[in-house]
Amino acid sequence: MGTFEKGILGGFSGKVGTVIGSTWRGINVIRSKQGPRRGGSTQKQLEQQAKFSLIMKFLQPLTLLLNLSFDQIAVGMSGFNKAFSYNVLNGVTGVYPAFTVNYAMVLLSRGVLPNAAAPSCASPAAGKLAFNWTDNSGQGKARATDKAFVAAYSEELDHWIFSLDVAPRNAGTVQLDALAFAGKPVQTWLGFISEDGRFVANSVYTGTVNVL
Repeated sequence: MGTFEKGILGGFSGKVGTVIGSTWRGINVIRSKQGPRRGGSTQKQLEQQAKFSLIMKFLQPLTLLLNLSFDQIAVGMSGFNKAFSYNVLNGVTGVYPAFTVNYAMVLLSRGVLPNAAAPSCASPAAGKLAFNWTDNSGQGKARATDKAFVAAYSEELDHWIFSLDVAPRNAGTVQLDALAFAGKPVQTWLGFISEDGRFVANSVYTGTVNVL
């Protein structure tokens, strides 16, 4: 960086050729324009970019759900951004450049509400997914009126099906129409949100299910 007195051009600001002019504490200053960073991105930056891209593509179809299910712990950001941040850190496995989603570690909701006991998922009929759990109303903040949400993801089709407010906690079961996934394996999750929306349970991964 250099300073200069008024010459035939006088003081200037902005970029001219390979130099940039400005004023600092009343002094005219010039500095050379920085060239492109040598060497490009570092290995660590490339790995982080790959993780960001993978999780963004994976979660983006769930924006509506995640803005609700992560809202209670999102401070200064959207629920989706909080979910994205959590799953970038915890939901990726493998070695660059072959990163994949670690479905068992993915959370679709996060909070202090207890999830239901013994959650599971199966396909009892063509195009159907049945989510089952044991009602644990009264455990901590768990209430019979808490609303379940369910989600299923087909890696082969790169497609989600999810549904909010499908059944109360005390129902113990709910079915999701998954005809679009017939004959394919899917990843499944179950979670709960309190009736007034104030409390959310950590979602539970209910495994890989082959849809009939």
